[in-house]
Amino acid sequence: MSNFLKCKTGMIESKTPFSVSELSAYLNQILRSNLPVAKVVGEISQLTRASSGHWYLTLKDNSAQIKAVMFRQRNVLVGFVPQLGDQVEILAQVSVYEPRGDLQLTIETLKRAGQGSLFEQFVKLKEKLTAEGLFDAEHKRPLPQYVFRVGVITSLQAAALADIRRALQRRVPHIQYHVHHTLVQGEGAATAIVKALRDADAQGYDVLILARGGGSLEDLWSFNEEAVVRQVHACETPIVVGVGHESDFTLAELAADLRAATPTAAVELISRSTAELLGEVEYRYERMQVMWNRQMQRLAQKVDRAEMGLVTPDKYVERLGQRTDNAWGLLRQNMNNLVDRCSRSHAQTAQSLRRHVAQNLRDLSSDLQSHTLQLQSLRHKVEQREDLRLQKAEAVLQALSPQRNLEKGYAFMQVPSTDGSGKVVASIAQAAVGSMLEATLADGKLTLEVQEKRAS
Repeated sequence: MSNFLKCKTGMIESKTPFSVSELSAYLNQILRSNLPVAKVVGEISQLTRASSGHWYLTLKDNSAQIKAVMFRQRNVLVGFVPQLGDQVEILAQVSVYEPRGDLQLTIETLKRAGQGSLFEQFVKLKEKLTAEGLFDAEHKRPLPQYVFRVGVITSLQAAALADIRRALQRRVPHIQYHVHHTLVQGEGAATAIVKALRDADAQGYDVLILARGGGSLEDLWSFNEEAVVRQVHACETPIVVGVGHESDFTLAELAADLRAATPTAAVELISRSTAELLGEVEYRYERMQVMWNRQMQRLAQKVDRAEMGLVTPDKYVERLGQRTDNAWGLLRQNMNNLVDRCSRSHAQTAQSLRRHVAQNLRDLSSDLQSHTLQLQSLRHKVEQREDLRLQKAEAVLQALSPQRNLEKGYAFMQVPSTDGSGKVVASIAQAAVGSMLEATLADGKLTLEVQEKRAS
């Protein structure tokens, strides 16, 4: 049985020597059994933040010092990053680091000394507002896609304001902003922040930024006041809260629509850069040009197809003439048929008259007059109808006549020729500077010299 096992059972044999590891293990077991947790207050004299996330530090007072470690899964709950010289209060397990035999504290909780009451208030208020759902994701609103007016709530003397101004000028100079001055710490700061938030919320900004620089828990306490947190949550305007450094943490940030690690980061979150927006505008303009050109091509094709289906004035008049000839032919045929029928009727009547001259002469004369009147009336109606159709055709022909366009002030250009059959000029490419052209107007012709060509 080893000396360590004997010690655990209370069987200590002083004559049998301990190994170094046995002694370290024995001391560690004694400390953990008899002093499981200790509350210690001291000043941080050494601090190492390892890449693993663990903190290794040394606490001291006026006459002693002791090493301590706080593992990552515990220090992420602290809410701030301690610095050299900070007075802190810790709750830790006292133990021996057996490989080196060093006495050390394994820290469970860490807070700034003298801030216990504030930290407790912070935790209690956070639990209360969380239970109410004040920090729930369903209350978070997305920021507008395009931001042009921003309300900034901070102190005019704050270093954070200078950071915000530089970031706005560098990244998004197109954004207009207005600063709503407020106290950011000390007595009356919470009331001032609430008033500034309400005033800014009523101005119709696209986004609000509530910001200040870093500091101790007391310095940032105004942003943990319940009235401020509730007002941030109640803002109608989307709001970004950026307080202090990335390690600083306040309840106002939890209530905001978006938390920024720093005031400068708040500017980067509210809007895309001016250069990016200009690039998008240029892309959309190019796309619009492409779509416009395609639409113009489609319309041009429709016009071409419509022109192919149009009838020229000459062909239209020719068709009207054919229809008129057909109508006259039909009229003559009908008249001949009618005359034939009337003639046959007349012959029959004459024959009947010869048989019944005495008794039917008056009736036959009356029938003859009636037929004659009907024939005249029918012919008159047919002639009127055909005259009307001919007049309409002539009116359409006149409306389509090139002479009408000339009377409106238009002209067409030709290469001069003696017999008037010169080539028509339809493009400036067909005429050279200094060449002669002949312009036909409504009442005559002009001979012109080309002095200059300008493309439309």
